[in-house]
Amino acid sequence: MTNMLPRVAAVHDVSGYGKCALTVAMPILSAAGVEVCPLPTALLSTNTLFENFTFFDFTPYMDAYVDHWQSLKLKFDCVYSGFLGSVKQIAVVTRLAQEFDSGIAVIDPVMGDNGNVIKTYTPEMCREMAKLVGISHLTTPNITEACILTGRTYQGEELSREDCQKICGEIRELGAQSVVLTGVQRNGVLYNCGLSAQTGYFEKEIDLLPFHMHGTGDVFTSVLVGGLVRGYDLPQSVESAAAFVYDAMTASRDLPDVFDRGVGFELIAHKLGTGIYRR
Repeated sequence: MTNMLPRVAAVHDVSGYGKCALTVAMPILSAAGVEVCPLPTALLSTNTLFENFTFFDFTPYMDAYVDHWQSLKLKFDCVYSGFLGSVKQIAVVTRLAQEFDSGIAVIDPVMGDNGNVIKTYTPEMCREMAKLVGISHLTTPNITEACILTGRTYQGEELSREDCQKICGEIRELGAQSVVLTGVQRNGVLYNCGLSAQTGYFEKEIDLLPFHMHGTGDVFTSVLVGGLVRGYDLPQSVESAAAFVYDAMTASRDLPDVFDRGVGFELIAHKLGTGIYRR
């Protein structure tokens, strides 16, 4: 048993209600035996699915926050970012990845879903996000985000194996070392499709549930990051993350207000103690 915990710098927003971002990443990574150093990008009373939420932008304070980390000579096994609210925030994540002894950089390029770009994302932000993806060790776009990154036209969630492999290859051409294309649907089955120099192309399939819950994308990538920094390879970590999301959704579907509060991952988080989820 080592006396050192893997350490992750997690750059996400904080929502007081409606689980996503840091309120997902911190407990999941902690359950997986990983120390989390949060860098908030914004503070919200609820996630953005609710009306009249309060929003406090943390951008003006992020550089000073990182300056202090740098003065302490902090080192990270991973820098892990999700939704970013401005070009300036993209620059801060780039700085963390390049100026710190940061191990791997995992960039979840949260820019849209179901063919729609998040309203706060300008063309400049999309270009800068592509550059950030280009310095990543791993990026985890959904199909919409992959289309934004590659300039493709969104054609829906159903993609052939050949198309998935091509898209992953195009994202690697941006500079990303590894890619996991998430949420691909094919013949009623859900696929997460990976590509790296070490593994080549692979697909991990799991049953497609007939309902949706918010927060599942952040849950997936957080479990994936936990597996990687605990020493598991990419295919193992992808399979673990997909199974965890499926079982968390199934376990929590009857909780009161679950479709407002978000997926109840807390019910099975204790099974992440080795760093990977086993049913």
